[in-house]
Amino acid sequence: MAVWTISAQRGTGGTRLATELATAADVPLLDREALALFAHEIDPDFPEVDELEGRLGGRLNTLALSTAITAGSVDAFREIELRQKLPDLGRAVLAEAARSPCVIYVPAAFAALPQHPSAVHVRLWAPFEWRIATYQRENVVDRRGAEKALKQDDHNKRAWVKSLYRVDIDDPRLFSLVLDASRFSPQRLLETLLAAGGVEGAVAAGGDQQRPRRALDRSA
Repeated sequence: MAVWTISAQRGTGGTRLATELATAADVPLLDREALALFAHEIDPDFPEVDELEGRLGGRLNTLALSTAITAGSVDAFREIELRQKLPDLGRAVLAEAARSPCVIYVPAAFAALPQHPSAVHVRLWAPFEWRIATYQRENVVDRRGAEKALKQDDHNKRAWVKSLYRVDIDDPRLFSLVLDASRFSPQRLLETLLAAGGVEGAVAAGGDQQRPRRALDRSA
């Protein structure tokens, strides 16, 4: 059975798909909070995830860091040190998580596990207008609010992945599967990911789920 990594644009139903995939395949779902626990075990000084993503996503960009270092800022030196160790820490955390079958739902997992023999790296995307309509419907906001939220989330994820691994999250060559959420039903997407991971008979006709053989338990 596979290790699935899912990198989803906001508004494509990524959270739902990852949750249903983990349930159907009978494997753990590891999101950013769960992976942060792994990180804290390896490095107790690891920052909180929200704080970390905010820092790498734009507050201290390269120009600001360069200026701060020139001025002798201690915080800037600490920031540089953190950015230098994050890629290796991320690889270590995800390598530990991927020792047994699981669904990993974080944007950069595909870049941290490029050579994993059992990994199915999934990019879930959709046309921007479709995502806006979906976001408006699910969050009851106007078009302007939806557009702003989606653009900000896209920017943050691109910056996060680029900062960590120097790759482009929108490069389809880096993924095993690139799926358009606007063209397939959630059920079809689930079936496709299960099949890609070698799980047979997990989804019956009509959408009824049957439980496959249980994956190896991490605590065993």
